[in-house]
Amino acid sequence: MRRLQIVVIVGVAMAGIAAQGPALRDGIYTTEQADRGAALYEEQCVACHGELRAFTPEMAALLADHTFRNRWKDRPLGELFTLVIEEMPQDAPGTLSPENATDLLAYMLEGNRIPAGESTLPPDVAVLNQFRFE
Repeated sequence: MRRLQIVVIVGVAMAGIAAQGPALRDGIYTTEQADRGAALYEEQCVACHGELRAFTPEMAALLADHTFRNRWKDRPLGELFTLVIEEMPQDAPGTLSPENATDLLAYMLEGNRIPAGESTLPPDVAVLNQFRFE
């Protein structure tokens, strides 16, 4: 009887994991994409956000610290993509292309220690919404 209960509990836990969908840690961007994002970050973002792994913010929030991770935890990556597309850079909102925005997201993921993979992060909100920030 006890053995049956353990199997049921494990089955329920596994079903919950499957229901969450694909994970960022599966490698959803490439290092080349993150490198393009790093160059773009240096041009467009560093003046306000500071270095990605800085310990104290410049004028805007840091993008690779515990506050950022807590703010975005369990939220869809498509939501962050939309924010970048619509509101960044602050002095020229809406001027980044979708490809630029995904390159920046790849760089932010790398800066938050999310591993790279073999696939390029696509500039598609529906696809990005499948991934939750971890």
